[in-house]
Amino acid sequence: MNLTNTQFVFEGKTKRILYGGMALGVLCLVLSFLNDDEYHTRFWTNFLHNSVYFTGIALMAMFFMAAQITAFAGWNTVIRRILEGTSQFMWVGIILMGIIAAGVWLHFHHLYHWNDPNVNVTDPAAPHYDRIIAGKKGFLNPVFFTIATVGFLALWYFWARNVRKLSIAQDTEETASFDYYKKIRRWSASFLPIAGFLSPVLLWQAVMSLDPHWYSTMFAWYSTASMWLGSISFTVLIIIYLKSKGYLEYVTHDHLHDVGKYLFGISVFWTYLWFDQFMLIWYANNGEETIYFKERMNHYPVLFWGNLLMNFVAPFLILMRNDTKRKFGTMFFVALIVFFGHWWDFFYMIKPGARIAAFEAKELAEGGHETSHSAAPISGAQHEETATTAEQPAETHSEDPAAAHSDADTAHSEEAAAQTESAADHGTPAAEAATAAAGHGDEGGHGGDAHGGSHAEAAEPNSFRLGFTVPGLEEIGVMIGFLSLFLFFLFGQLERVSLIPWKDPFLEESLHHETGALIESEQVEGGGHH
Repeated sequence: MNLTNTQFVFEGKTKRILYGGMALGVLCLVLSFLNDDEYHTRFWTNFLHNSVYFTGIALMAMFFMAAQITAFAGWNTVIRRILEGTSQFMWVGIILMGIIAAGVWLHFHHLYHWNDPNVNVTDPAAPHYDRIIAGKKGFLNPVFFTIATVGFLALWYFWARNVRKLSIAQDTEETASFDYYKKIRRWSASFLPIAGFLSPVLLWQAVMSLDPHWYSTMFAWYSTASMWLGSISFTVLIIIYLKSKGYLEYVTHDHLHDVGKYLFGISVFWTYLWFDQFMLIWYANNGEETIYFKERMNHYPVLFWGNLLMNFVAPFLILMRNDTKRKFGTMFFVALIVFFGHWWDFFYMIKPGARIAAFEAKELAEGGHETSHSAAPISGAQHEETATTAEQPAETHSEDPAAAHSDADTAHSEEAAAQTESAADHGTPAAEAATAAAGHGDEGGHGGDAHGGSHAEAAEPNSFRLGFTVPGLEEIGVMIGFLSLFLFFLFGQLERVSLIPWKDPFLEESLHHETGALIESEQVEGGGHH
């Protein structure tokens, strides 16, 4: 085969388009900052959301490539430079996550309730002591957060950078005994356990700790699979884009078919994890676990069901046929859905928890000087948590609010006093007991704030708000900005080196790769032959 166009050229027109996309992202970040609450929760969640998602795409590109190299897979050699270039974005991810970590230290944001500067939730003597968060304080603190985000990313980037350097050097300096290839395999094989064991910790810190009362042993698998699908779908989009520009003429339907099988298979695996996490938590019926899904199913149904629709139903039905994984147009369409769908998935993971954390920070700041424990502010998360474990569910109070309203205030006040006295007898923090006693009315409209504020203010975390309940135009614009930054970085990486790893020992195998699944249209066009 005569290989042409193996040197990518980053054209000025493309640069200008990407500059425009980045400018749009900055503009939308500014707009979300201005049209926000006092803690700028929308701004910071947009920043965190896209930083985690795009950095995760880079991480999983390196993980996927390392797994293929370790397994002696040769089919992917012709697309390996795309994976190499994508993985280098972790360098930018270090900066992005460093900004989030700096915000944890300097309290630029109030994303994490465990890091609220206005109250001490880990001191048993403090009025707002939280025994669940206190039990996790060795894990949920600024030092460990920084290590798990910035530190681990720096470690992974060190591996990705060395694999990239060896791969480039291999093009001209490879020996007859394949010394460079052996070094690449060693670096790749050693990367797998490092990424496999440490990536869950990053996700626990950056994403799951937004809901500090909640815990799931499936979360790391689930969110990692989501990042992996974002990475695979992004790879498909880049392959098809480069082919449309006249590059990668040696990438055939067979290569696309193999990438499509990963897109299909891991989508099914993601769905299994989605259901498994939900089913196990539903079956156990522990309040501190069910609150996560109860909050999202009741108040964010578009996010909850839209997640399943885009990330399972669409790819499963379209890619289930063998021939659809070999059609460039169909694969581009599906990859676009999956890429956006898993961006939506991280929106679903991040936004509700951060919104509740901001509301709790506001309530605690307003009630922080109260001396009475019974006046402790009621958070949406604390209410829902206690409501799910109460003998009489909150829903029974909220189904007929008109009938219950006349007795609610008196009953709740008496119950709060009884709970506080019981807490003193049993050593339970009074603030927590008062919260449990008063927490019946949040959904039904009776749960006012600590100072007798309006019902609308108390229910604020559950009300519809663009940018939290569903993505708004600012969120889409920020995503476009981050995507433009990602593409700008990737194209710069692709321009520095040939798109073909010329001395890779599996190159010939990859160039002549065939799956044997030749569809009729390819036989007519000759698209399946080399």
